[in-house]
Amino acid sequence: MLPSARLIAKLTLISSITVLTACGGSSSSSSRGGPADNPGSGNNGQPESQNHFDQTLTGFDGETVAFTVYAPENPQGKRVPLILHSHGFGLSRAKNFENPNPLESFLTNDISGDVARRAWLEKGFYVISFDQRGFGETTGNITVMDPDIDCRNVSQIIDWAEENLVNLSFEGDDPLIGAVGLSYGGGFQTVCSSVDKRFDAIVPLATWSNLPYSLYANNTPKNIWLDILSVASMGKLEPYLFEAIIGASTTGEIATETVTRLAGHSPLSFCEGEREDGRTLSTADALFIQGSNDVLFNINEAVENYECWKGQGNEAHLFIQKDGHILPALQTAGRQILFGTEGTLYCDGQVFQTDDLALNFLASKLQGTSAPAIPDVCFSLTAQQSGTSSSEVKRGGSLTSFDETQIIPGGLSNVVDLLTALPLQTVLATLSSLPVEASSTLIAVLTASADPTSLVDYLDDIVNLLPSELLSQLVAKGKFIPLQTVTNDGVLAGIPLAMLNVSGGNGDGNLLYIGLGKIPADGGDAFLINDQVLPIRGSGLIAQEMIGVSEPVTTGDTLGLMVYGFHPYFTHISSITQAPIPAAMSGTVDVPLVVNNGQ
Repeated sequence: MLPSARLIAKLTLISSITVLTACGGSSSSSSRGGPADNPGSGNNGQPESQNHFDQTLTGFDGETVAFTVYAPENPQGKRVPLILHSHGFGLSRAKNFENPNPLESFLTNDISGDVARRAWLEKGFYVISFDQRGFGETTGNITVMDPDIDCRNVSQIIDWAEENLVNLSFEGDDPLIGAVGLSYGGGFQTVCSSVDKRFDAIVPLATWSNLPYSLYANNTPKNIWLDILSVASMGKLEPYLFEAIIGASTTGEIATETVTRLAGHSPLSFCEGEREDGRTLSTADALFIQGSNDVLFNINEAVENYECWKGQGNEAHLFIQKDGHILPALQTAGRQILFGTEGTLYCDGQVFQTDDLALNFLASKLQGTSAPAIPDVCFSLTAQQSGTSSSEVKRGGSLTSFDETQIIPGGLSNVVDLLTALPLQTVLATLSSLPVEASSTLIAVLTASADPTSLVDYLDDIVNLLPSELLSQLVAKGKFIPLQTVTNDGVLAGIPLAMLNVSGGNGDGNLLYIGLGKIPADGGDAFLINDQVLPIRGSGLIAQEMIGVSEPVTTGDTLGLMVYGFHPYFTHISSITQAPIPAAMSGTVDVPLVVNNGQ
């Protein structure tokens, strides 16, 4: 196990991964009566009874591809579309939407599972829920949405559906196909619909636009999520991906070849039109739903997808709500242990149930049924039962400059200060799993008989063993630089822009983390808006699109730039052990502030 994987245990995640591992091994590969028994039917239309059955096929490379087929109640044999559904990373397909056991309920307890279930039971659509490569009963190494491997398997499932679903509806020679899924189940939609143009409508929830940005923004690995993904892969990652995680956890670097390869597993590569294989972006209409507090796939990724789809002439909509990929020890947990989507969305007086929104969107695209008009872009604030909508995503809009401020890079001093403030016996009990040499060095540092820098070689182990309440204290060590006082009630809804001048410190080796913060009008400490920080590197003038925000503001609130010398989302050793040489920062921040009169 990688050193940082011990952090996952402290975040109460190993137990959930154990559950997911068990479910992957418990699936069966049986195939029983249903449309699969009628190959080559020619799609002439036949009466069907509500039914579901497991099916496998042999993939192009000899691996097994497993899926469950849901045929609707269709006594008149009318033509109906197909919805493809798949799971998040580390999970497996939905094998029984109608009467799930507790484990299956866990696997499908998200909005995408609700939509797929209702598409079958209420709309009378075909639904296929499939195991992605390396998960459940689908064999092969995990390739993280390789267009030539994962998407080829998806195309084979569609081929099977065309041949075997007797009442599948077509438009000419093209089957009518929609898709829904969350996270990894969103990634198959955006990437594979760009490979296989038979998709007509997609609903990706909490998914990526560009994997290098998701996992390695500004050449800084998001170790806390890389470790979780490593454990969730159950050792089935392609070797080059596992090597990348090892590098990220130790040196903090990922090979350029791997970064380039992962970029090709991203919808952005299809949008830019520079792929060597000549493939272009999906022609499917899309409804994107993303979480403002999602640390893995943030608002910016959904905005990039939305703008890409719109720019290529597709119909697209973007809904921002709070939940997404959530780290329980460091954030407020969502509907599931690691991820979730809010059930109700608010957009300038309109109220949508999220599953209704997604289901109606798919039905309108696949059957031409009427659906309530929905905005192009909506930032929903469910806790306030309010939201703001627009035709585009706001970038900046309220510019403020700030004077030179001192920042201390690195996490060494933070960790030592934190441990020094605790009783020595408490520290030793908490860190009792440390190697003897590390414990001896720690005691020497805490009793002032050794220099704190002697802890450098053991700092990663120490941080990974800290309980969540102490990790939270490390998070709170950011510097709040006041920018402006809010003069009208409103909402931050969009993407902030920063122009920063960084000098001193470690020069080109500087590694800092920035986000937007707020001090409420009624007092209290500054807090990081939407739990989002972005790494920045080097010195000199840095122009940076910050992570998008969705946050209500009240007259008298103070907005500011939060700057960290260390952050637990990025716990590779080089991020912690930067020399604590003061750096200076000045510049401007342009925040997307929308006041209540719409300005």
